[in-house]
Amino acid sequence: MFLRQFEYLIALEQEGHFGRAAERCHVSQPSLSSALQQLESELDVTIILRHQRYQGFTPEGERVVSWAKRLLADRKSMIEDLAIMRRNLNGKIRVGAMPTSSPVLPRISQLFTQAYPAVEIDIQFVGSGNLLNELRNFELDVGITYLEGQSLKKLNTMVLYQEQLSLMIPKNMLPTRQKTIGWKEAAELPLCLLSPNMKERQVMDEAFASIDCDPSPKLECNSIFQLAFHVMQGDLATIVPNGFSRANDAFPGTREIQLIDPIISKPVGLIWEKVAPPLPMAQAMADLLIESKHEIQEALGKSTDLPQAKVAA
Repeated sequence: MFLRQFEYLIALEQEGHFGRAAERCHVSQPSLSSALQQLESELDVTIILRHQRYQGFTPEGERVVSWAKRLLADRKSMIEDLAIMRRNLNGKIRVGAMPTSSPVLPRISQLFTQAYPAVEIDIQFVGSGNLLNELRNFELDVGITYLEGQSLKKLNTMVLYQEQLSLMIPKNMLPTRQKTIGWKEAAELPLCLLSPNMKERQVMDEAFASIDCDPSPKLECNSIFQLAFHVMQGDLATIVPNGFSRANDAFPGTREIQLIDPIISKPVGLIWEKVAPPLPMAQAMADLLIESKHEIQEALGKSTDLPQAKVAA
């Protein structure tokens, strides 16, 4: 039994096709198929459903795929752990983030690169459900998301800041002297909002529902930056984290107004898997952010009076 067989298996799961999986692994299709058949023989189970072409995995195969991901993650972690001991961490850290965390990501990346210059940072914007699944499957090392819900109880968590929401508008949409706006009044404006299936949009919808409002946005999109660009055109308003335009300083002709009645405040933080020994990349990020948390909060103008990390013993 060889680790390359597990690499082939995961490639097949991700590609859904023997030929593409072989190409991804830089081997011939017969070599990949032969290696997977040998794995089935060694484990004495049928892993792959075959009928002229790939049709998925058997129940036993699904279990083998899960173990394959864990075994390869453990190998990756061992290499990273040894690199940390040599003070030479390298490789790639995979970060899953929600779109509204965009203002904090450049500072986190900068701090991590300064501490670990040989590590590549891969940031992916994913929904909350996919983020948790990819963490469990070791396809991501850490996530940045709202720290709410029962599903997070099995993870390590660390609060980074409290997110409040503002209305981002063209400068001339409302009187210049107006510094706050109620959700009810905001609901009457022409809005563009994040897509309904996104957790951030669900937070907004809950706020509107709490005052019996159900706005009909003119446009929906899964990119907060695309929404901001639409606001720049002068016809629409959107909802962003407080300080979003200030942190990015990239949206001339717009301004933010604090949303009140109600004021929404949600904890945003780092999440990572509870495993022993800890995953080195995740632990390196967590340790760095524990040291740098106040600097990040001050850069964003956030409160620094926050709970400590909840980390598995």
